[in-house]
Amino acid sequence: MRSLIAATTVLIVLASVAARAEEANPADPTDADRKVIADCVASAPHENTSPLGCIGMVSDPCLSEADNDSTPMMAACLEREATIWDERLNDDYQALMNGLDKAEAKKLKDSQKAWIAIRDATCDIEGSFWQGGTGYGGAIAGCMLRETGARDVSLLSLRTYLDQ
Repeated sequence: MRSLIAATTVLIVLASVAARAEEANPADPTDADRKVIADCVASAPHENTSPLGCIGMVSDPCLSEADNDSTPMMAACLEREATIWDERLNDDYQALMNGLDKAEAKKLKDSQKAWIAIRDATCDIEGSFWQGGTGYGGAIAGCMLRETGARDVSLLSLRTYLDQ
């Protein structure tokens, strides 16, 4: 009888672990999230608006959901969109690099290194306002989202210029 109870307990624990493993990480963007950003950026020039207005298109609705009012969930909402902008930035950076000659590519690489230093310093100071408190993670995530999105828009503008 004890072995049956032990086996049942093990099965329940394993089922619980498996169920949690199947749950999506709220900070991981979905394909639908990526599409929201891509559609917004693509439509911005046609609507005579700046793609900068696309920053927040995923995180803002996520933040307004009733279940996302805890600090970890707020940070997850911000990180979710920041991941999308980071993916876009990397793609746009690489595409831009591929279209440049050696001297221009070096300038872009140097520019990117300088931007990373400025982004990190900017987000560090914003995080420091929370002095290690519970808002620190969200402040950093929000800053990274904003700064990364803005840099991608800048790189996208350069790509658009080169494509003309």
